[in-house]
Amino acid sequence: MDLGLKEFSDDSLCRIGQVVRSRKGKDVGRWYVVVGVSEDGRRVFLADGVKFTPAKPKAKNTIHLQRTGWHLDEIAQSIMSEGKIDAGRFQALLAGLKRNEQQGG
Repeated sequence: MDLGLKEFSDDSLCRIGQVVRSRKGKDVGRWYVVVGVSEDGRRVFLADGVKFTPAKPKAKNTIHLQRTGWHLDEIAQSIMSEGKIDAGRFQALLAGLKRNEQQGG
């Protein structure tokens, strides 16, 4: 089963819409989507659609994240063009990705 997990060099940056997994902290193993990036690129703003929404994201240092090869283009386009995304649509997209991952596809 390919979870899309990849090791990236520390100097590679996360981008909006990218799916990541927490490697450190109380939320270890939790999946998020990047909804914002700080100017220096060292901190990202993450949403999981439940506790942390796109409107109220969690800030996390990029060194504590495992980046994946997955990118949710619809989320990225919505954030870049409108500056926001519908919370229900966000949850649906992330839930669909999690379902695919659990089914092995």
